[in-house]
Amino acid sequence: MRNWKNWLFPILTALTVAALALLPLRLSILEDGELTGAVHAEPLTADNNFPSRPPELPGRIRLLAQYCSVPELLTIVAQEPEAKKREELSAQTRRELERLAELGILPEKSNIYETEFYVGLLYLRDQRDLSSAAFATLDAYDKETGETLSLYLDGESGQILALQFYSELLWDFDVSAEDIGEDFLGALGLEYTSAGNEDVAVFRPADSGAVYWVHRYRDYLGMILEVDWEAADDGLRAAMGYPLKSETSVDADLMQKW
Repeated sequence: MRNWKNWLFPILTALTVAALALLPLRLSILEDGELTGAVHAEPLTADNNFPSRPPELPGRIRLLAQYCSVPELLTIVAQEPEAKKREELSAQTRRELERLAELGILPEKSNIYETEFYVGLLYLRDQRDLSSAAFATLDAYDKETGETLSLYLDGESGQILALQFYSELLWDFDVSAEDIGEDFLGALGLEYTSAGNEDVAVFRPADSGAVYWVHRYRDYLGMILEVDWEAADDGLRAAMGYPLKSETSVDADLMQKW
């Protein structure tokens, strides 16, 4: 009886040491699994290789549309830029806003164009094909006028890719959603198909798998990106809660037979 009691303490000690050795590794693996596809902040270095080989503009628009519609399929890194980078992005955004105003896409003058921007950096990678790209998010609010502006800036070209704008100036801004969308996508150099009216227009840029919804209503102007579910593969359809292509084709056959 005494023999097994003598062995009990060394065995328990060995098990405790093994557990302590394996636990940090297990927790690290679990944490990595939770961070994949979620927004998190970490220092980006050359070793991160992020983003690597960003796609052409339609591909970058696809990544941004996925971020807006199905972010769970992306690896997302969000960071706050340093002061110098923040100033550079703010200056670039003001130039872009001036350019859009000259094109008739935005009102010519607004206090919010010159106000302080809250700037963030956004890095997106598609977990399926590893395509990746960088963007900047900028938000502004003018206390005096009540205007608000939110937008996404392309990290490659420096162009505004999407925005939402609330301003009393829009009440007298007599431009239709269809004209705004045509001028906006034309300035980006994109081919597209479109349909719409004065208040809402839909644009599908070629080879992007994305849809622009252009809303023009009273004091609101929005150029909003989302995934084009009609062009989406089954992986995206499932993530968005839409029927799979195989299911929709079966339904179409049944309707034709009926």
